Amino acid sequence: MSYKNSIKLLSSNFNVVWKQLFYILIFGIISILITYASATPIINLLDEHGVLAEIGEIFQTIYTSPKDVVTAISSTFLHFANVVTTNFGKIWYSVVITNMFAVGLSSILKEVSTYNLFSLMHMKLTSFVDIGYTRNLISTLGQSLRFSLVKILYKIPTAMIKMTILYLYFKLINGPFSIIFGLSIVSMLLILLSSAEITFFAGMAPKMLSRGGNCSAFKAFFSGFKTISKTFGRTFAGAIIVTLTLVLINVFLGLFTIGAGLLITVPASMLFIVLFELTSYFGATGERYYLSSTIIATPLKDTEENIKN
Repeated sequence: MSYKNSIKLLSSNFNVVWKQLFYILIFGIISILITYASATPIINLLDEHGVLAEIGEIFQTIYTSPKDVVTAISSTFLHFANVVTTNFGKIWYSVVITNMFAVGLSSILKEVSTYNLFSLMHMKLTSFVDIGYTRNLISTLGQSLRFSLVKILYKIPTAMIKMTILYLYFKLINGPFSIIFGLSIVSMLLILLSSAEITFFAGMAPKMLSRGGNCSAFKAFFSGFKTISKTFGRTFAGAIIVTLTLVLINVFLGLFTIGAGLLITVPASMLFIVLFELTSYFGATGERYYLSSTIIATPLKDTEENIKN
């Protein structure tokens, strides 16, 4: 029911998607410019060894020879890793600074906006009150920074596992069968890991917000997971469906609109995950929430939700 209600809430709150898109564009451009400046030595090195040309060829392969895409990505990925590893002594400082901005800063900015979405939707679902996006972003900045830093810290293990899975896949594939079979295994593992992340973090922001933000983000994570664990199986199953839905939509629109569709699907995906986590949390606590101004969802223990007009 959380999945179904999240779709309803996404459509009725789609105006928030445009505000989230504006946030992504503004801070995304700033992050890209800073990252580009710090990564200049790396970019020059990759260009010198032909890696950038190979990356450009991957995009051509997607439309001209789709069956060779995985092979092209694998070859480029290994070439990239080899170039960076071999020349690490020359560019280590650039690698460190670039990761600080490309990974660190962008992750913080992303999670800050995620918490803002949680705050906006928590107020909408519990009180049916609309709050200004920017005003709320500023007023909850202290809370969102605590949330983002702790969430990023706790996501490091799964991020490392994902990177290891991808590296092993590109390293081990050596023929059509291994490409197809390996891709199915890798896709399944990445979907399960992403779904697990959604499930484990589903109660963190709602727990902070339920206490007015006056709560340690570390304690909120454990306390929130304890709440979600009451309906862990149902939440995890729903998270898998959410992940599959978002992968299919983003890949399909990304490919067939040459990336233009992602301007809508990326912020919409972020809001959809927030709504799913919120409704899952309410389902675990039994707290009622608004689906619209006249419809209230009342989660019932171990059963489907009761919808009342």
